[in-house]
Amino acid sequence: MKQPWELNPALSSEKIKWLASLIRDIRDDVIDRHDDELGDSARSTGLRAYECCRTRIIRAAAADGDCDWLGIVKDDGKFTFSIDSVPVRFFRGKPSNPEERRLIPCVEALSQMSLLPVEVGDAAAIVWFFAVEVDEFRYVERVTFTGFLDSVQVSCWDIPLDVKVASIGLVSSELPEPVITQKASVSIKVKEKQEAK
Repeated sequence: MKQPWELNPALSSEKIKWLASLIRDIRDDVIDRHDDELGDSARSTGLRAYECCRTRIIRAAAADGDCDWLGIVKDDGKFTFSIDSVPVRFFRGKPSNPEERRLIPCVEALSQMSLLPVEVGDAAAIVWFFAVEVDEFRYVERVTFTGFLDSVQVSCWDIPLDVKVASIGLVSSELPEPVITQKASVSIKVKEKQEAK
């Protein structure tokens, strides 16, 4: 399988990594705020994670600054954003098998794909996704950038994300016994008097 930027030069690894880190950080922040006592469920937390990611991507695209390459194709329903005009979506799950309905781009994305440069060729019809995989606690474990052409996976890049400090959670094992250490000896250093001449 080819890398995304080999199929479409607009999809640079730096832009993909930036978006993957944004999605990971937002999802993990939402999971940190999950509150069973308040009544949060896996469904409500998942929906909140999706909505927060969507909102932050929209804000990043609207802000003046370093993300002039980021655009919004459709801001509701089948939320679709773009990397240098290439339509992209995201979902939680394995990159190799998104639900069949996800492989159908929205009308706006199809229109956007038709406007991509001729040099891109058949790659203009590739449907691109960020696939977000989570661990048993619903924290992001892996983010993959994947592309499908006619329902066949043609690209899959496991995005190397910067190592993030693990969140503090419940300790599931007993702590080791404390070790007794000897006290350090403390004394004042005495200066020797110089003889007067």
